[in-house]
Amino acid sequence: MLSLVITAALLVSTAGAASSSKPHILFVLMDDQGYGDVGYTYPGEPKDIVSPLIDQLAGEGLILDRFYAQSLCTPSRAALQTGVYPISLGIQANVFLTHTKQCLQSDRILIAEAIRANGYATHLVGKWHLGYSSWDCLPCARGYDTAYGYTQGETDYFDHTVGEYQDFYYCSAGNDTHNVSISSLPGTTGTYSMKLYQERINQILDDHDPEQPLFLFYSMQTIHSPFETTDYDLSPNCTDTTDPLCVMQGMINSAEDSLNRTIIQLQKKGMWENTIMVYASDNGSPPNDYGSNMPLRNYKGTLFEGAVRTPAFLYSANETLVVPRGRTFCKVHITDWYRTLIETTGGWDAYLEEHPNSTVPEELDSIDQSKLLLTGETEECLRDELLVHIDPVGQKAAYIKGDLKVLFGEDGSFSDDCEHGVWYNLSTIDYTHIQLYNLSMDPGEKRNLADVFPDAVEELKERIQSYVKDQALLQCSAATFSGSFPIPTVPYFLPFDFPGGVIPEWATYVPENHNLTLIEEE
Repeated sequence: MLSLVITAALLVSTAGAASSSKPHILFVLMDDQGYGDVGYTYPGEPKDIVSPLIDQLAGEGLILDRFYAQSLCTPSRAALQTGVYPISLGIQANVFLTHTKQCLQSDRILIAEAIRANGYATHLVGKWHLGYSSWDCLPCARGYDTAYGYTQGETDYFDHTVGEYQDFYYCSAGNDTHNVSISSLPGTTGTYSMKLYQERINQILDDHDPEQPLFLFYSMQTIHSPFETTDYDLSPNCTDTTDPLCVMQGMINSAEDSLNRTIIQLQKKGMWENTIMVYASDNGSPPNDYGSNMPLRNYKGTLFEGAVRTPAFLYSANETLVVPRGRTFCKVHITDWYRTLIETTGGWDAYLEEHPNSTVPEELDSIDQSKLLLTGETEECLRDELLVHIDPVGQKAAYIKGDLKVLFGEDGSFSDDCEHGVWYNLSTIDYTHIQLYNLSMDPGEKRNLADVFPDAVEELKERIQSYVKDQALLQCSAATFSGSFPIPTVPYFLPFDFPGGVIPEWATYVPENHNLTLIEEE
């Protein structure tokens, strides 16, 4: 059934209302999709997972073969939203957890804020994972007109809970950035979340005026744990829900089905021909029997390629927006979407006019790659090096320059033993354990060249140490309050600073205009 729908989606007439003069942006961010979890990444090799729609779009667009994200969810999403490495945000050690005041820094201008100033409608559907404890942490206070989904790192696909607490919400922003209303959505219990996201996207597109440019950030829940699917999404030849491969294929099918329906809706609105689609994953697959990072080494939470090199591509039905060129082997980092998309949607003038006391963010790690990735005006690589990550708690760091990648510290995942308020100096990096790889010749990181090229090791070590000036105080993952919601009788993940809530001492801002609607379970 899915393959028939795919064919129809790409052939539907694009006749419809006039579209915006600026391109619409559909940004699809997968969750925990490894390099080997799509069909196109290394064609010709036998694949356990099939992804026909993703493969077709990638093949007709521009595949980013050397796309790098961070190795965990929160750091990647923070880098995308701000255009800077997580070390500048205090997110060097781990993801944001429940029971904490962790929040993306309020003085940062997020990508949606700049894009919205350029006349775009901005909507987020799916995962946030950048803080929930106060209103300033929520996406509707950070540039998104609406957001629908969940605040934490993962939630159940059917009952939408994390532990004992509900985590499914909708928020909308008023004219004032802090005039935010929010509703918890317990009535969604029992419905597979990917279906709910698609219903929300349909509503957004039904209500949208095609003459206004649209920025739709579809932050998919799949294929993150818990590994759950539906009978509808299972493949006919793989229906065993105890088989990890069948479940993973079902989750991929649900993502493709939702993406397919989104494309159809955009076509019906006459918007698809003027849409730039960005597709990427926030990190590699975790160590389990479900996902795959093959042929790359290791998994989510480490500093090896399997954690940070993920599937990514660009597509547009309009070849003047994205020139189809097969693959590029130029390095692209997740921070680069910040400058690339802001410049593509109109730059900074409108934002600065709306906020005369603001300035264009300086010292960004983001690079505007539009001339390489979109227009094809250049084929020269614009990024030669990147900081993979620095984790002063786990005493690990990695850096890439040219073909060479250095890793310091012992193998393993990030440490979550982060003591609140403690300053972790970069001198805590373990420089005694050294690995150096030539990624062009050895993408699987099998042959350690550290003893062969000691000068290269020293040069890359100096590059890592140069980032000490950008290090921000860690937002520790240790619990900072005992409860997860301000009113014990309301078991939802919600911001603390709303009427009736117990406002912690650290809540520095309490907006006057906001509303909370709790919908009772039927």
